[in-house]
Amino acid sequence: MNRKSIKDHENLLHVFMILLDHGVIKTSVISLWADSVLASEDESEYAFIELSTIRNGHDMMQLLRKNSETADPEIVSRAVLGILYHELLKGKTSPKKAADIATHISYEENLTSDEQFLLYRYYDYSEIKLNETDEAWKLYQSHFLTLLEIYQEFHLGNDEKWAEVNEKLKKDLEAKLEIIKQQYPY
Repeated sequence: MNRKSIKDHENLLHVFMILLDHGVIKTSVISLWADSVLASEDESEYAFIELSTIRNGHDMMQLLRKNSETADPEIVSRAVLGILYHELLKGKTSPKKAADIATHISYEENLTSDEQFLLYRYYDYSEIKLNETDEAWKLYQSHFLTLLEIYQEFHLGNDEKWAEVNEKLKKDLEAKLEIIKQQYPY
């Protein structure tokens, strides 16, 4: 049986760090993931044991940061957006929190300028138009979900395929973003 290295999961660990920092997931989600890795192996790296047993958020963040220093920022950013899409559909996170995280991601220089623009502008609109009617707010949420839907192939459970998903996404990303920009009401 092959022994997994914690470094094989740098992108996932960095995604965990972002989601934990913003309150989208709890330390228990990360511990359960580490438990599943430990259960699938006869012998594991100590970092998996640490992730499995840490309950303190600060300590978890430090361990995640230490083990994801060379994560790919482009893949991490897009994976976070895909996971936010799924969390919004399940009602497990608020549109406001998702917009906050998307804005944080909009500063990522490895994303395209169109991605950066759209991610930032949706947040800007949500901040300015807080007193809009329910219909306007629903329309905003629908448009925001349409943008995040581009990243729907990214899941917490398929991190080993994220590089492949990212390459596939990049092939038609510009066309998908252009459609959204043409319909962009904000």
